[in-house]
Amino acid sequence: MVDNTYDEEVGAHPLAAALPSDSRLLIRVLKQPELFSRQPVAVQDLLLRQARRASLLGRLEFVLRRQGLLEPLSPRVNNHLQSARRLVEEDQRMLVWEVNRVQRALWQSGLAITLLKGGAYVFLDLPVAQGRHVADLDLLMRQQDFPLIEACMARHGWLPAKLHPYDQRYYREWMHELPPLTHRHRLTELDIHHTILPPVSRLRPDPQLLLASARDVPGHPNLKTLSPVDMVLHAAVHLFQDSDFDKGLRGLLDLDGLLDWGAEDPLFWTRLLPRAQTLGLIRPLYYALHFCRRWLDTVVPDDVLATIAVQPQVPGTAARMVMNQLVDRIMTPGDPDHLEWSSWFAWSFLYIRSHWLRMPPGMLVVHLTRKGLRRWRFDVRNRRVV
Repeated sequence: MVDNTYDEEVGAHPLAAALPSDSRLLIRVLKQPELFSRQPVAVQDLLLRQARRASLLGRLEFVLRRQGLLEPLSPRVNNHLQSARRLVEEDQRMLVWEVNRVQRALWQSGLAITLLKGGAYVFLDLPVAQGRHVADLDLLMRQQDFPLIEACMARHGWLPAKLHPYDQRYYREWMHELPPLTHRHRLTELDIHHTILPPVSRLRPDPQLLLASARDVPGHPNLKTLSPVDMVLHAAVHLFQDSDFDKGLRGLLDLDGLLDWGAEDPLFWTRLLPRAQTLGLIRPLYYALHFCRRWLDTVVPDDVLATIAVQPQVPGTAARMVMNQLVDRIMTPGDPDHLEWSSWFAWSFLYIRSHWLRMPPGMLVVHLTRKGLRRWRFDVRNRRVV
C-alpha cells in the first residue's frame, strides 16, 4: 500500500521556505536527475507536487529510476514515485488494450487506423513515452468514413456523449473530431479526428497529406502513425495553436523528445521546414523550435532557426514579446496548490487566444455568448437559497 502521508507531514512548512530560488528547478531535475537527491526534504516535496500538477510525476520517476537514483531516496518519496509508475503502466496497458478493441471493432471495415499523440508514442516505443501518462485514445481517420466508423463502434459498445443539440452541431460542423465516444462498460474515452485543426480555424492543414504520409506500425496490421515530421508538427499545433496550455511543460518536453528522436534520421531537419510550409504550419513550428531551445536547450541547427525566422508567416516582434512573457509564465513552476494571479492571467489569455485562432470572430462571439447564457441559466436553476 502506498503511504500518502508525506505531503501532509512535510507540506506543513510555509511555502516561502520551500520555494527554491531557481524557478526552473523541476526542468533541471528532469534533465539532470542527480540534482533531486541533493535538495532539502521540503524542496523534494515541492518538486513532487509540481511534477504531479504538470502530469510529469511518472516522467520524474522514470528519469530517477533510469539513473539508479531511487534507492537513496526516503521511503515516503519512493512511495509517491512508485505510485506514479504504476499509474503510468496501467494507463499504457489500457491504451494498448483499447487499440486492440478498436481494431477488432473496425476489422471487417478494412479501414486503416492512424494513432495520434500518446498512442503513437507508446506503439512506436519512443523515448518520449517513458513515464508518460495517457488519458485517452486519439485517432485520425477520413471524415467520409465517419458514418461507418460510428456504426461499427456503436456495435462494440462505444457510445457518443449525450450533448446539447448546439454542441452536437459544434462538433460535427465546426470541429476537427467526432463528439467523444465512451465505452459503456470500461468508460474509456475515444477521440476520432478527421484533421488536426478545426476546419474553421486560421490554419487548415490538408488531412489527406497527413494520411498519405502515415507509416505502418510493425506487427500491427491496419495500424499507422504519422510520419516523424508530421508528429512534430502535430505536437506543435496541439500546444501552440490549440488550448492545451494547462499541460504546457509536458507538451514542450514531448516536442523536445520528438525532435531528438526525429534528428536520428539525417534527413529529418531538411524535411521539417518544407513540410511545415506545405501544410501551412510555419507559425506553430516556429514557436515550438523557439521555446524548446529557450526552455530546454533542445539541439536545433542554427541554419534551421535562421531559415524559419525569415518566413513571412512567423509572428512579428510584438507578438513574440507577448508570447515570451505568457509562455514563460505558465512554464515556470510555482506553488502547485495556489495559482498565482500572473499565471492565471497568462493561462486565460492563451486560452482565449486559442479560441480566437480556431474560429472566425463572428462565430466566436456567437459561440461564447451561447455557452455563457447556457451556463448562467444552469446556475440560476440550480442556485440554492440559504
